[in-house]
Amino acid sequence: MLKKILFLSTFASLLLTAQEKDIAGRSWDKLSYDGKTLTAEELARPLSRKELLRRADKQLTLCMIGDSVTWAQAGDYFRKELLLLIPDLAFEGTHTAALGYSHAGEGGDSSYGVLKRLNDKNRIPDAPYYHLLIGVNDASAAKVDSKSPAVAAAAVERIARIVNGLLARPTTRKVFLGSILPSPFGKNGESTVRERTGSLINAMLRKDLKKLFPNGNVVWIEYEKPLRQELAVWKKRENLIGAHPTAKGYKWIAGIAAPVMKKHMVPEKGAAEGTVGVKVVNLWQKKQSESLPLIPGWYTLSMTPEKTGKITFTLYSVTRKVKSQFKKSYTINAQAGKRITVNFMTGYQNYGYTLAPFKLEFTQGAATDIMIEKTRPLQKASRYGEGTFVDSVSPVAPGERLVRAL
Repeated sequence: MLKKILFLSTFASLLLTAQEKDIAGRSWDKLSYDGKTLTAEELARPLSRKELLRRADKQLTLCMIGDSVTWAQAGDYFRKELLLLIPDLAFEGTHTAALGYSHAGEGGDSSYGVLKRLNDKNRIPDAPYYHLLIGVNDASAAKVDSKSPAVAAAAVERIARIVNGLLARPTTRKVFLGSILPSPFGKNGESTVRERTGSLINAMLRKDLKKLFPNGNVVWIEYEKPLRQELAVWKKRENLIGAHPTAKGYKWIAGIAAPVMKKHMVPEKGAAEGTVGVKVVNLWQKKQSESLPLIPGWYTLSMTPEKTGKITFTLYSVTRKVKSQFKKSYTINAQAGKRITVNFMTGYQNYGYTLAPFKLEFTQGAATDIMIEKTRPLQKASRYGEGTFVDSVSPVAPGERLVRAL
């Protein structure tokens, strides 16, 4: 039986690596955010300087990697709920979601997609701890149960490669590997081939975890078993919609993850020595008069108007695919020298957006010191700077990674 599975795994791997873009036959999740307005209570509060210095020397830095379950729809509530349970968490990542917490999840990703970006520090940055939750999209490649063993074995092989790639980084202490959540179910709550294949991936990983990662620096987080114990409740729309948990559902899974993480994470030391701030990347390229290509997510645009009065401009992505172009116009009453701020969401990759650089077109007024950055939890712009810099002036929220301002 083992030889048969190994043969199927090898055969499936050959087929999958032949695909330039993604796994053949994989279905895409239809992604959308519920559109509810975030209240002040839902947003993070600014830290006092005393709190900031205390957190700087106790922070537990975590980078969360995955697919739409990690970031889309209500995905940022996963981080919010973890933060409520582990207040010293600091999220690392080059992406940001609805509440402004950093992460490295990308909607629609499979393990194949994560492997393609694994060595790109602009997509998956260095961190001492990683949380990897991937595989539900891999599972959709199995259209009938007879294909599940091959699909699952190939996914396990790729997940192992991702974990070992993360462990090879000199900054990595541990990788938290999460089991695939039970989902998605049929219209009447029945099991699906995709859901059963995801469960098979979990079973294979559980069985071979110690053999695959013998050094003890991979920690399994068992989401599937406790959720299956309350499956009738888990499947309710208040907790799960398709493959995506709701805000309430994320509270449930954060409650499973937090005790495991607390047990295995050790604070970083030294950030409180000297001036403390948050690393910011200005994605606007002054010389080219456009941004770097923006990964799907939430961003903040800020600029300094040259004159008092109305300023009108259009923000748009540079792409030939008109149907997947971001384009939005703004009219703002501005004061000369006083920065103005706009928050925007690019759209989801393959659902109304294609990764591209952004440009600005002014039809009334003009501005200098343009900055585009990933949105921070307070939903406000950082101080202006070029390239990558440390902002030690703007208010800081819980969950932001603190670094020394050299």
